[in-house]
Amino acid sequence: MEPHSHHSELLICGVQVGLEPQDHHAHKRFPERLAFTLNSRVRRFLEPPDRLISKLCLRTSDVVVDFGCGPGFYTIPIAKAVARTIAADISPRMLERTDSNAKKNGVTVVLLATDGTEIELGDESADLIFLNHVFHEIVDKRRALSEFLRILKRSGRLAIVERTRSGLFSGKLGPPIVAQTEVTEGLERAGFSLAETIAYGNDSIMIGKKT
Repeated sequence: MEPHSHHSELLICGVQVGLEPQDHHAHKRFPERLAFTLNSRVRRFLEPPDRLISKLCLRTSDVVVDFGCGPGFYTIPIAKAVARTIAADISPRMLERTDSNAKKNGVTVVLLATDGTEIELGDESADLIFLNHVFHEIVDKRRALSEFLRILKRSGRLAIVERTRSGLFSGKLGPPIVAQTEVTEGLERAGFSLAETIAYGNDSIMIGKKT
């Protein structure tokens, strides 16, 4: 595949902040002051991004939305592998970090500020929506899942990664434990079918498709 020339676009849609979680499973957002830990050499050593990305079966023609992209830990390697990558996050600072990392790596990404309740992308425009330890942080999961369903192509996939088993960095030092059924039942209520669940260390990768 030809190397990407870099440019970044910023699309801004309605972002709701300061909302109370709608259920007791909602988890507070990862603090921005610790964003450097999300893209550190230590994390890359312990958690090579390509290892997880290899489970997603990406195609060079894919349009991928990395929802809750943070500083671009997964966004950059995804952008190197597919045709178009949209980095979506509620935090403008995280998007700035992703933009900086994209420039350093010479890849093109589209920056999209959103909390998921309104996503400024066309109907059936994405092949894959990827969420890594983000689903539990979404305030309005019902509306976000409805938007995911709208922007996914008929053959598209929604890949949700959550910590479903306890481990060394569970709890306060890492993402919370999320019941797998909480995610899968939410997918089904929103109009997705569970296509596959992949065990990945202490995580589960839950793949939803349009029904």
